[in-house]
Amino acid sequence: MKHTHVLALSAAIAAVISTGASADNHKVEIHADAGRTFFEDSLEDANTWGLGVGFALTENWMLDLVASRWDSETQSGGVDVDGTQYRLDMLYHINTESAWRPYVAFGVGDQEREFNAADPSSERDTLLNLGAGIKRSLGDSWQFRTDVRAFNSLDNEYTDLAVTAGIGFVFGGESAPVAAAPVVAAPVEADSDGDGVLDSKDQCPDTPKTHKVDAVGCSLKLTESVAIELNITFDTAKSIIKPEFESEVANLATFMNQYADTVVTVEGHTDSQGSDAYNQKLSQSRADSVKAALITKYGIGADRVNAIGYGEAKPIADNMNAAGREQNRRVVGQVSTAVTKTETRN
Repeated sequence: MKHTHVLALSAAIAAVISTGASADNHKVEIHADAGRTFFEDSLEDANTWGLGVGFALTENWMLDLVASRWDSETQSGGVDVDGTQYRLDMLYHINTESAWRPYVAFGVGDQEREFNAADPSSERDTLLNLGAGIKRSLGDSWQFRTDVRAFNSLDNEYTDLAVTAGIGFVFGGESAPVAAAPVVAAPVEADSDGDGVLDSKDQCPDTPKTHKVDAVGCSLKLTESVAIELNITFDTAKSIIKPEFESEVANLATFMNQYADTVVTVEGHTDSQGSDAYNQKLSQSRADSVKAALITKYGIGADRVNAIGYGEAKPIADNMNAAGREQNRRVVGQVSTAVTKTETRN
């Protein structure tokens, strides 16, 4: 059972090999590495060195056969220990386009540890390894590589760590590039007014370049509703427009001058103080004062302004308090119209 992981990993590597066997661009990489191994059990950390040969299966995958060796000794007793590894790794290169090529790696292998004591002995381990590294092109066929690996023994339940760096030489055949068929340039159709619609489909030639156009080259129109409201209040028993509301009247006049087809009805109102007849007259006076200002001060045609007084009939607030009565002493009006504009490009 303890070798089930080895069998599964070997099957996975075989599957990758079978999918990459038809790759057109095979390369071989021979590399020499050196580094340091850090042991989990009672061995002194040791220098390690090795040789390997890799076979590119696809643009990203490489099969790597590695033999390595290290020399150490036990932490107690000073017994020399020699280690020899043989392993089969798979490397997946994450980026294959730049000079720096990071990769992840996994593999399976065999390690023999020889204890050179008075009574020599040895032990063998099946190792799984997992790691990551990076390669850097040095020009021509040479490259630098470095990685870090964790080696887990399936037999003796320890995990060692190794950091290595080395030099590799890459060679191998490139598949001959397939000659591309000559490209015959298609005739270019004109767009004389530059609106993005070809002349053969353009039903509105000479459209201004600043206009957005539809599928047949005609300017796009957008209709939207625009509006303005008037709301001013008056002092008790007064119909004189207070200075702070002159800008309200001016804004209404500006809007009506801009849109000449508009007509406004200004409505006068009062609070509940005073008789009905008095308030009716006062509300009409307030509406008339706004109408007069629009006509005489801002040049709005008399036929475009209607003035109606409603007395105290339409309160919007409570007449039982001063704040409410102030809101009711008012003139209001609203103007809206539909405007069609040509959409322009940003």
